[in-house]
Amino acid sequence: MTVTKIYTHSGDTGVIYSITKNPVFLELDRQLYPTVYTLWKFPHMIFSLTTWPQLHKKFLGGADLMLPGVIIQGEITPSTFKHIKKGDTCAVRLNGNLAPVAVGKMALSGPDMFDSGMRGKGVQFIHILGDELWAYGDQSQPPLIPDADAVDDEDLNAEAVGGEGKDCILGASDDSTRVGEMSENMRSMCVEDNVSTSMLPNNQKEAAEAQPSVNHGDGTEAATGYNHGDDPEDSTALSADEVDSLLDRCFKCAVKFSLKKSHMPILTSAFYRLHMIPFCPAGKSLDIKKSSFKKLSKFLKQKQKEGFITIRQYSSGVDSIENFYKDCLSLKDITLSDEERSQMESAATVEGGTAGAESFQTPTITEMFSIPSALVHLVKPYGYSKGSTLTGQEMRNVITDYVRDNNLQDQNDKRQIQLDPHLADIVLSKGEGNTIYMSWEDVKSRVLSKTQPAFSVTYPGKPAVVSKGKIEPIKITVEQRASNKKATLIDNLETFGIDAADLAHRIQVGVACSASVNPNPQKGKGMQVLIQGNQVRFVADLLLEKFKVPRKYITGLEKMTKSKKR
Repeated sequence: MTVTKIYTHSGDTGVIYSITKNPVFLELDRQLYPTVYTLWKFPHMIFSLTTWPQLHKKFLGGADLMLPGVIIQGEITPSTFKHIKKGDTCAVRLNGNLAPVAVGKMALSGPDMFDSGMRGKGVQFIHILGDELWAYGDQSQPPLIPDADAVDDEDLNAEAVGGEGKDCILGASDDSTRVGEMSENMRSMCVEDNVSTSMLPNNQKEAAEAQPSVNHGDGTEAATGYNHGDDPEDSTALSADEVDSLLDRCFKCAVKFSLKKSHMPILTSAFYRLHMIPFCPAGKSLDIKKSSFKKLSKFLKQKQKEGFITIRQYSSGVDSIENFYKDCLSLKDITLSDEERSQMESAATVEGGTAGAESFQTPTITEMFSIPSALVHLVKPYGYSKGSTLTGQEMRNVITDYVRDNNLQDQNDKRQIQLDPHLADIVLSKGEGNTIYMSWEDVKSRVLSKTQPAFSVTYPGKPAVVSKGKIEPIKITVEQRASNKKATLIDNLETFGIDAADLAHRIQVGVACSASVNPNPQKGKGMQVLIQGNQVRFVADLLLEKFKVPRKYITGLEKMTKSKKR
């Protein structure tokens, strides 16, 4: 056995105990936790909770297991979890497989879980399949250990329509409407399409692979061509063969007429968005999910086998196109119609000195608010639901309409609002239970503080792409290298539709220095431009004047060199 001292992301120290390079135990704060490698050999070593396979990627993104996501069989009573104490070590496994995929600590005791009506946080994760501790080992996948008590989707559907199923799903009661709502909510939480389905039972693999992806702020949603806020009527009219044919046509046009050597390397998602989409005919949509490939990665791997491109997968999980070949025989017959030629000429990826920057069409970026479950009662009467994204003006209109429709404005003082139970539950904090009235400004600001950040990016002539989370500004940093030399780094260009290779080429020509493009060391952060010397001033002028990026979306401008006095 080998012992390795580690530092966690939070700065805590820990110890990993390994056998044949596979971690078997993790010690944190004098507490010993088994790893998933150990639990695959001894699945009943510690107490386990079962949840849905679709939630695994959510856990990898930093989410904890909430109690409504726990699958419970039979009626929930005070004795169901009586042996559980807060802080106990527990494992989490996916429905249909006894092999655990995560280890954590219980956030509530058994009696507290029952008293809360199976609401709130259930498990705080310590280690999960797919994290750095798992990657420290041989990175094998969990074995399939069939679970005889697994909940079938058919049982769930029977409950949802008022059937007499025996299983009580998610800790819900026998109210069929409630179970139906929970069933739909669970399906809406489907994860990105690169989640491993090897651990799922056969009756769930197909459903998991067919679900649309969720945007995590790394360009995945743009790569699938699917926007959850849009109504893809144009794509549903096409069969899978027709979508395949359209993808093939746009791909070949992109390789023959759009890609240039200066673009290499380029992220696969950026290639799709910046080079393939401009060749899509008006009125149609490139929806990968409607094709026979289902994933952009599968489609591009097929094109690599056919000899059109070379793809490289970096250790960070980023896929990029390293080279392309225009001498393929199947490209000789590809010609452009007048409409396609016009679309290509007006695309933002036109190459050639400053002409490309002048023809660049800056996307419109709108900061938005995503509706959490706490605000559903407020927005539901106006056609919105959990996960809907609204602009600031739309949110203020909803609050105004709610106050007006429920006659909550104080007749004696129009600046005050009388709080009803639902509004009070949203805006009041601990110690304010006796508050009856609140000003308009306070109500609006507190409601907005309960929302989650989101933003939409709209390119001219294209539908808006909505992403959850805060928008990452373009980040310019200057690093000190060996021999007192400096280097300028530029990150987060893809969100603003700027091709990293194109920008690097302009900088290289503009200031006669070395510039290269590499995957960002942080996974899912796209490509990074590395420039020799402190070139912040030139980069700032290029981004602000040529690409018209608003100054508030650029950080690091204060690091530019001061102009010399004449």
